[in-house]
Amino acid sequence: MALTVRRALACRGRRPPVLLLTVAMLCGVLIACGVLAVSPDAHAHALQAAGAFKGQAISGIANFVKKIEGNLVWLGGTSMGLVIAVVGIMFMAGHSRAHDVAIKTLVGLAILASISGIVA
Repeated sequence: MALTVRRALACRGRRPPVLLLTVAMLCGVLIACGVLAVSPDAHAHALQAAGAFKGQAISGIANFVKKIEGNLVWLGGTSMGLVIAVVGIMFMAGHSRAHDVAIKTLVGLAILASISGIVA
């Protein structure tokens, strides 16, 4: 018992000063917030002055985005099929958490299906 108390008292002097670290972190956060508060407005004005928000969309970029959307839909359908298969196997094996996983899967699917309405 005495050795434990002595070691605990000896280790107290090795700890870094918490107050100094806290003040440094708060200063960093304040500086970062100041930079973020000033910079978005400046970038938007610079882009508008350069004519970034005028005209039509670039056809190559629109085509690329369309292909990426198609790939994401395919990936989502494949992963959903895999999840349904795994939950079905869990039910067939009599897993105790199969109902919980199935409910969470349905809730996640409902959120994904309604995400466009949530964003809008």
